[in-house]
Amino acid sequence: MTLVMDLNMQQRKRLHQITLVATFGGLLFGYDTGVINGAFTSLKENMALTPTTEGLVMSVLLVGAAIGSVCGGRLADYFGRRKYLLYLSFVFFFGALISALSPNITVLLVARFLLGYAVGGASVTAPTFISEVAPTEMRGKLTGLNEVAIVIGQLAAFAINAFIGFIWGEQPNVWRYMLIVQAIPATSLLIGMWRAPESPRWLVSKNRREEALAILKQIRPPERAIKEFEDIVTLISIEAEKKLHSKGSLSVIFNTPWILKLILIGIAWAALQQTTGVNVIMYYGTEILRTAGFSERTSLICNVLNGVFSVGGMIIGVAFLVDRFKRKTLIIAGFALMATLHLIIAGVDYTLVGEIKATAIWLLGALFVGVMQGTMGFLTWVVLAELFPLKFRGLSMGISVFFMWIMNAIVSYLFPVLQAKFGLGPVFLIFAVINYLAIIFVVTALPETSNKSLEQLEEELSAGR
Repeated sequence: MTLVMDLNMQQRKRLHQITLVATFGGLLFGYDTGVINGAFTSLKENMALTPTTEGLVMSVLLVGAAIGSVCGGRLADYFGRRKYLLYLSFVFFFGALISALSPNITVLLVARFLLGYAVGGASVTAPTFISEVAPTEMRGKLTGLNEVAIVIGQLAAFAINAFIGFIWGEQPNVWRYMLIVQAIPATSLLIGMWRAPESPRWLVSKNRREEALAILKQIRPPERAIKEFEDIVTLISIEAEKKLHSKGSLSVIFNTPWILKLILIGIAWAALQQTTGVNVIMYYGTEILRTAGFSERTSLICNVLNGVFSVGGMIIGVAFLVDRFKRKTLIIAGFALMATLHLIIAGVDYTLVGEIKATAIWLLGALFVGVMQGTMGFLTWVVLAELFPLKFRGLSMGISVFFMWIMNAIVSYLFPVLQAKFGLGPVFLIFAVINYLAIIFVVTALPETSNKSLEQLEEELSAGR
């Protein structure tokens, strides 16, 4: 009998409520990174952007996200997962207002940096929070919901941008209408987190054991709640005996080979996820389609398909694949399929012309996004949330995601520059080579984390198994 069948209606409802609220952080992540996609055409004309400044407007959010992720890990460990997400909702809200009202490029860059900081903090804290409240047998699926929320946020941004562009596209400041919508999901996160409980694992780590057990009993059958509570307490006692709590976090990391190894693996894994090329399409999809041969309005509308395939692929992965296959099996299959699609896109760019070329690139790009999100896209966050020991989970996630965002910023900054210099085909050839090489890393270095409790994983990884 599965855990879901053992839950009564109230426990099941509470677990789903907590997970749903936490995924608003992912929704904002997706919306705030995707909204600039459709706004670029109006913004470029209004503020006279060049390929270099266009890359800067995109990448400054990602630099902010890198800083937000590494700070977010430490601050989420200090304040708690729930309270820090609550703080970030305010940053999301005011960043949205400032970006929409920006009088010049400088203010816009500052606002984008603030939004990036909030995106980075949420990208670390939300999946950590979900993984710590989710039952072992549902952890992959529930943590994957955060990535589903990210792609739903991006789809919402594409669809709303297309609607706004279709209705008010002739107005020079239409990009402001697109950016102000970011304030709506920020308000939803604020309201939702206000009523959410704290992570029981974090509460135990702060010696607030009665609160932790009470929350576990809200979302677990009584016997399961007590057993899980005892496992967490035991793990923290073992960490205390090893004196992991008596030293500074960075000191412990650098002087504990197995923890340092896991963080290096986490850094490499997080950075690799950004070299798949998915965010080139999610951030610059409208520009790519316009360059390929579509009109501005057609590009805005067709770009919505990228969001549809992204959400569709993610739902298939989370609902049907994650609990049926091992993590590494899905990841390897994803890299192989993505690299092959990159080669085909490059071939289309070299051989076709006109509307046929534009249509082929449009459909292949959407298919690539669906494959990516249905295999390794959501598993990036699932694996990172599972990989690290409890004591250092927030900090380790923060360090890993910092490098993810730095790589994202590098790729996002370089894409318009490289495309302008070499064309679309050579850029996608580079992505293909990187994706094929990534398979070697997954096979040789990435641990398998499926079908094990967080406590069991920590025990095995610390023993080098």
